[in-house]
Amino acid sequence: MTVQTLAVDINGTVLAYTDSGKPASDVYITIFALHGMGFNGGIFKRLAAVAPKKNIRLVAINRRQYEGSTPFGPEAAIPITGSEDEKTKFLASRGIELANFAATFIEKNNLPPISADGKTGGVAFLGWSAGNNLTCAAVANIDGLSAGAQARLRSHLRAHIMYEAPSIVIGLPLPPDNWFPHMDKSMPAEKHTPMFTNWITSYFDHGDLATKDLKVLNYHLPSPYRRPSVYSMTREEFDAIVDMGPEEFAPLFMSQAQAAANLNKACFSETIKSLVPALKTTFIAGERSASYAIAAMWSLESENEARGGELKTVLIPGANHFYHWEEPEEALQVFVDAL
Repeated sequence: MTVQTLAVDINGTVLAYTDSGKPASDVYITIFALHGMGFNGGIFKRLAAVAPKKNIRLVAINRRQYEGSTPFGPEAAIPITGSEDEKTKFLASRGIELANFAATFIEKNNLPPISADGKTGGVAFLGWSAGNNLTCAAVANIDGLSAGAQARLRSHLRAHIMYEAPSIVIGLPLPPDNWFPHMDKSMPAEKHTPMFTNWITSYFDHGDLATKDLKVLNYHLPSPYRRPSVYSMTREEFDAIVDMGPEEFAPLFMSQAQAAANLNKACFSETIKSLVPALKTTFIAGERSASYAIAAMWSLESENEARGGELKTVLIPGANHFYHWEEPEEALQVFVDAL
């Protein structure tokens, strides 16, 4: 698929994307997919290949700092060194960029709105891993869009799929035993992301997840019983979809309060519900993924129950963090069910 760009503000900021294209039907659902840390939008190519069979149009977007999208200048330091207000504005701006992308793509491509019976049409945000930081920001800041953009999302936005979101990227508390390579000070800093890229593609053997006890999670050791997803990639695929350049851990860690505010607004705000009344939110995690998406799901379930929210959660048997790469048809069906 050809990489294209779309302007998302009056300053000429662009986001790069690939588009699986319009399915055979004139009425279909479009999914805007946001990649995680260390991988670009190419990680969704297997999903895009099967999308038309499910009457889905899949648009995989490269976040800023990743190839083709407008890079940051000095403002890249704000999530680490900025004031709390500056951090809030910075993340809100990223969300507005993504929401504007969706609203502009809807208009430019004449995407079908949600059908009268609610069964088809419309669009969805799919955040994978660190991509959830931006999809939450996009939903939370819909009220910051122009009236025209708000109207397009009101008639089209049907779902926000939070897929494998780690606690840190959506501002939830980190489990006491939490670990991942960027936390290991015995490892040279330049090795953190390469180690993470391999480690995160592994399968993990946890204890009884029905207990929802953080102590049953395996925080460190990949399973010896199934090879990591990275080993199913050819060298060409690996080189095309892996991007170890952007350093994202520190900005995420230093902006958790802002991420938490966006999460709460995206999931529980009456203002957002009134602006996009058809919106449904689903959190999806794999039962053999690294610990932090499962821990995040449990935290969010508790918050949802306490606040009387309508968020749904799905735990996929046998799946790891790269379910959409390993089993694209099965993964797409899970996402379609959330629409």
